[in-house]
Amino acid sequence: MDVKLSISTDVKILGPLCDFTYSWSLSNGLTEKQATHFTVAVSELVTDIILFAYPNKSQAQFEIEYKDKLRNVEIIVQEVGEPFDPDRHRYNPEMAVSDGDFEGAGLRLIRRFCDNFLFINKGKEGKEFHLSKEKVIHDIDELIEQSRKEKPNEPKPADLKKAIPEKEFTYKQVTPSDAEDIAKLIYRTYGYTYSKEDLYFPKKIEQTLVGKEKLGIICRSPKGKAAGYFAILKKTDSNIGEVGEAVVSPNYRKRGIMSKMMEHLIEIAKSNKLAGIFGKAVTLHPVSQKVNHKYGFKTTALMLADSKNIKYKGFNEEYPQPISVVIDFLPIGPTKEKTVYLPSKYKKLLLETYKELDIQVKPKDPKSVKLAKKSDIELEINFDDLKALIVIKKYGSDFYSVLAEMLKSLDEQENLNVIYLDLPLENPSTPQQFKVVEKMGFIYSGLAPLFHQENDFLRLQKLMIPMDLNLIEAFSEFGKKVKKEIGNEYHKNT
Repeated sequence: MDVKLSISTDVKILGPLCDFTYSWSLSNGLTEKQATHFTVAVSELVTDIILFAYPNKSQAQFEIEYKDKLRNVEIIVQEVGEPFDPDRHRYNPEMAVSDGDFEGAGLRLIRRFCDNFLFINKGKEGKEFHLSKEKVIHDIDELIEQSRKEKPNEPKPADLKKAIPEKEFTYKQVTPSDAEDIAKLIYRTYGYTYSKEDLYFPKKIEQTLVGKEKLGIICRSPKGKAAGYFAILKKTDSNIGEVGEAVVSPNYRKRGIMSKMMEHLIEIAKSNKLAGIFGKAVTLHPVSQKVNHKYGFKTTALMLADSKNIKYKGFNEEYPQPISVVIDFLPIGPTKEKTVYLPSKYKKLLLETYKELDIQVKPKDPKSVKLAKKSDIELEINFDDLKALIVIKKYGSDFYSVLAEMLKSLDEQENLNVIYLDLPLENPSTPQQFKVVEKMGFIYSGLAPLFHQENDFLRLQKLMIPMDLNLIEAFSEFGKKVKKEIGNEYHKNT
């Protein structure tokens, strides 16, 4: 369960806040010891904010956001108090013993009791503190053991092909009652190699279906056995969805099940009035890209190092670098012509992308622009896949300083593979502000249609590790063109 709180700088809030943090940590997968450590870290940080961040205000407000993720829990604290540089407050154990000077001890305690701690200086927008704690997972093993016991009773592929005519498979929209069958289907098909590990947890699947966070299709045999599953994950900040989960049991493959599910899924997207759907197709092989393009999807972007290096079932050797993906997009229903403001460097390629999507746009060069008083910049860090996404929602006069400070903070995190940056193409300030961004080491990624607030964005990327682009396969001709542009920039910059 995700929660966002607005907190007063009143010491009386500490007790109730610690109680809530501890209970929330327990209910979202931490052990008692982990929850205690995490609560102490949050308490230390919040205490410092209350006592020191607002010295000239008797009372102020700051925000705490609690996020429950698959493999960890994360707490983000945002405040706009006095400037602060953690590097100038290092704990010195010798001075603590000799002089009783414990400066920096609080930050050291926070780092010790968190698995990841990140400080982001956002200039005039204030500061963000990201604290995360890894979960101790047990029920995956229990589910796998249960699946092992049931697996031998399944019919053999040869018998299935003879016994079940293709037309006798049924296709229905997924409901919460299908959750356990989906989890078992994932394990029986992929073992323990499927990248989206929440699909090994029936309760997690059930929660997303109850909350209508995903729309899906399940295919069953005449006897009710789950044969396939395909789902769209709805974005929280725009009316589009990601075709992000797909599986067909090996016993039922080459029966047209995946194609039928895709057809049903597109119809579900239409009936739910989604503006579009997209897929992130891996580039270590062209199979998933071929499926997407068969149904009218068009490649709009290539994201390097999108997920951590994992071993894919069916491949003899581990892929030698983080997994890159292409974004394949399918508009749903008619689209109206929109005015866009394109950086001259990528104008031709972006217009070609719109043409591929059959979306009518009117490119315009702004004569003059007026910046907002304050930038609106959103930061999302994925510690599991070692990546960050910065979304520019509004440009202010402080844009350069805020973005520069954020990048400096992220650059200091030695384990990040890539930083993505989304610039709004329907904002007339983008062409001018792109000139600022270009000098910061970002290269092209592509078009992200309707990705935030029903608006189009230019996605850029900043690689923090070396990549071998020869290992990346783009299936479509246009996808190869996008890859070529990225390759030219990448090799020029490195």
